Amino acid sequence: MTIIFGLLSAFSYGYADFVGALAAKRIRAVAATTYSFSVGLVIALILSAFVGADYSPETIQAGIYAGVCSAVAISCLYAALALGPISIVSPLTAVVSAVIPVIVDVLAGQELSSFAIVAVVMILIAVVLVGFVPGDKVVLPTLPAFIYSIGAGLGFSGIFVFLDSTGPDSGLAALVIMRVVGLVLLVGGLTVLWLRAPKQQFIERLTDYKLAGLVVLAGIGDVLGNVTFLIATRSGALAIAAVLTSLYPVGTILLARVFLRERIAASQAVGIVLALAACAVLAAG
Repeated sequence: MTIIFGLLSAFSYGYADFVGALAAKRIRAVAATTYSFSVGLVIALILSAFVGADYSPETIQAGIYAGVCSAVAISCLYAALALGPISIVSPLTAVVSAVIPVIVDVLAGQELSSFAIVAVVMILIAVVLVGFVPGDKVVLPTLPAFIYSIGAGLGFSGIFVFLDSTGPDSGLAALVIMRVVGLVLLVGGLTVLWLRAPKQQFIERLTDYKLAGLVVLAGIGDVLGNVTFLIATRSGALAIAAVLTSLYPVGTILLARVFLRERIAASQAVGIVLALAACAVLAAG
């Protein structure tokens, strides 16, 4: 279960990041995030009606912390991806978001099998390889893009840790709280930006159906990534769920290759193969 839903989470995050980055190229990253969060909140509320949600004080607290992390993570990620290149900033974010939950899980006393340890190392190496594009014509991230990527990775690792702290009987309560808090913070951020520049639009309009479709797809992918991660971590170790979810750049890069014609270097291809081999090792263990 952990392997399957961890990979489903990676797929959902991967395509959500890609379409979110496309939206952030046309409107401000914070505006794109606000729209996608709104969509995600609606979906989370609908799903919670079927799955259930227990709003205990501990779950609400975890949801609030996760909400703060999510607002930081998504805003920073969309900003980083908009600055690009996607093939570097996305894996950089993934490495940070994977390493910290592994450390937290191990320090908390989680014992990993030898197969799991090998697979974790393989996946982390794979993510680094996926983000390594050698050559003279390679465009490296600017300092702002690098900082945004690290910020996004820290935010995502916070989401993983706090969602993992909720009990199975809490359902999707933490996810709903996370969405509400994140949306409130994003609207607050828009308000601050608007007060600083009153002549600027409070939030950009969705001027056409293509832009609207991008933010809707981003919202759907993001919340489905959250849900499948919850299932993955509740059926297994946080470390395994987190590193599997960190494979989302593979999907992002493949989509960038198909739609944006960003090339895939030999090292990235090796990383993708290594990631698949790591999943096989996990399954064998």
